[in-house]
Amino acid sequence: MMSLKSASVSYPYGVRNSVYSKGYHQGIDLVSKDRAIYAAVAGAVIKVAYAGGQGADPTGWGNYVILRSKNGNYDLIHAHLASVKVTRGQTVNEGTILGMMGRTGNTTGPHLHFEVRRAPWTNNNEINPAVFLGIENKEGPVKNVSANSSEEGKKVVRNIILCNPGPDERAAAYLADHLKAPVCYLANVTKEFIDCAEKVYVIGNNYQAAEKSINIIGVDRYDTCQKVLDLCKGK
Repeated sequence: MMSLKSASVSYPYGVRNSVYSKGYHQGIDLVSKDRAIYAAVAGAVIKVAYAGGQGADPTGWGNYVILRSKNGNYDLIHAHLASVKVTRGQTVNEGTILGMMGRTGNTTGPHLHFEVRRAPWTNNNEINPAVFLGIENKEGPVKNVSANSSEEGKKVVRNIILCNPGPDERAAAYLADHLKAPVCYLANVTKEFIDCAEKVYVIGNNYQAAEKSINIIGVDRYDTCQKVLDLCKGK
């Protein structure tokens, strides 16, 4: 389930920003008028803390709760909480209220910063939280990308699009708009992200992300864009 009800995405996963330790936003920021934060999956609370610094990851998280999924594979991070309703070591069910959305720590306004990392979270090895939740990774009201899901965020996304930063991003954006699919940089992609998808499109690069990869490469960026547009038109 979603960590916030009737939520909107205010800051997507993967946005480039030098303030972050990896140079991009490792989580997804969600806002809602309903400020209760719910456990997206069943698990155990492994950390409840406060970090009031000016940085990020995790020095600027304010009040935060980390929930380890029941299967032990993922650590779910919930940051900037106004208040916390659980304690370390507590076992929770899907839908348990973990706390209330707030603006503690290094933040410009009330929101939930939500991350999913492969356990243990201290290894800083995240997966796309939008894929985990089964939603589109773009600003605006939350939209589900697939009705197919299974426990612990094993969502099935019909398509994902991979590219490198730079000229190929425009072609990737065209295809993403046509397929209503998320885009991720090749440098950031994880096996879990790829495994969530039925089809993987790689734009402007011959990298084989998986056996199911569909590589679209032109002689230059303009030709790559044209090939994408032809695909969108069914040519």
